[in-house]
Amino acid sequence: MVSRLQAFLIRRLLWALPVLGLVSVTIFGLIRLVPGDPAIVMLGADASPAQLAAVRAELGLNDPLPVQYVDYVTDALRGDLGHSYVTDRAVSAAIASRLPTTLFLTLAGFLVSLTIAIPAGLLSATNRGEWLDGVGLGFGLLGVSIPNFWLGILLLLLFGVNLDWLPVAGYVSPLEDPIEGVRYLLLPGITLGTAMAAVVTRMLRSELLEELRREYLDAVRMKGTSELRVLAHATKNAFIPVVTVIGMQFGYLLGGSVVIEQVFSIPGMGRLLIDAIGSRDYITLQGVVLVYTTFFVAVNIVVDGAYFYLNPKLRGEQ
Repeated sequence: MVSRLQAFLIRRLLWALPVLGLVSVTIFGLIRLVPGDPAIVMLGADASPAQLAAVRAELGLNDPLPVQYVDYVTDALRGDLGHSYVTDRAVSAAIASRLPTTLFLTLAGFLVSLTIAIPAGLLSATNRGEWLDGVGLGFGLLGVSIPNFWLGILLLLLFGVNLDWLPVAGYVSPLEDPIEGVRYLLLPGITLGTAMAAVVTRMLRSELLEELRREYLDAVRMKGTSELRVLAHATKNAFIPVVTVIGMQFGYLLGGSVVIEQVFSIPGMGRLLIDAIGSRDYITLQGVVLVYTTFFVAVNIVVDGAYFYLNPKLRGEQ
């Protein structure tokens, strides 16, 4: 028998399919509107008309757009995102080689943000009106105001150039060398995660202050429960809406990695995207955007599932 959670996730997945379909149509259409002939990109401007015509026929560029789209979707469902006209490499292989790097960077930013945001939000809410609360509010304001690329450059100059504590560019996989991997990801992770930490700090503070005013906590205190246990009860309930924000911010971190990879010269999906734009490699660009979109939709489904699981009202327990 299908549980409530499973039924909920199935509905969300069914809703996600039209979204992915619409995105694929949009990407496919926009790429075809961009000026430039893939045959000329492959053969050069000096190619003869016969050579260009042969390449267009081989690539299926002479087919009607609906036929090209159906072929594209059919291949994508099999994991084939096309072949780059510029690098002469399968787009799926190029993405597979870069995706782990971007995921590690996103995870680093995610862990940094939670490491900062959860203690900061708790301390700010439990010390309302005091200097700790002021520090938390100040961090929340600055974190969302400072552009992350500018913060990255400042951190790079301070800790990488002036102090020479951390590497200024490049990437080492934590799977190959955990210590060096962490050193290379620390500055990009802080840069990427600061804005999310600020958002989560403000959200957690607001929700926890609201929860601490609930009447049910007075009944908990009347039973002789310690303030620490009362805070634990309030924090658990306050985290229900915060989880949604955290999940949404994870998706934004994935997209924000494009800029951070440029600042720190990290060979991830973001660099692949920028390189594809610069070289007019539209097939690679199309594949990268589709993968980013798929991950974002998947994160939203996971977040919705977590929210459903944590909220007893949605589970029908209240």
